[in-house]
Amino acid sequence: MPYTPPWRRPCDCRCPIHHRRLRAIYNQPQCACTITCGSQPMTLLAEQWACALFLDEGNDLWFVNRIGRASWEWESAGLVGPRHEVYRAANQISQLLRMAAHTLITAVE
Repeated sequence: MPYTPPWRRPCDCRCPIHHRRLRAIYNQPQCACTITCGSQPMTLLAEQWACALFLDEGNDLWFVNRIGRASWEWESAGLVGPRHEVYRAANQISQLLRMAAHTLITAVE
């Protein structure tokens, strides 16, 4: 079965905003997508920073803060920029996520 990138997969987590639709905007108000939603790119859960990090379609690194044990503050999600607390580690994290995604995709081809 060919690989389908997450930005081309419909939401499958029953989010009231995205359910059965493509999810092109990660920080859309009232989004309730889970971190395991089919539309969510490969994600690194960063327990130390109480957030999750992931690459968007353009390979830019995003963060989303965790709320509680399994909820995510999608409205405040955004690109990791120079003023973000994880910026110094962002380049290395981005490279590792790209390598992991590439390895997984090519392993099944």
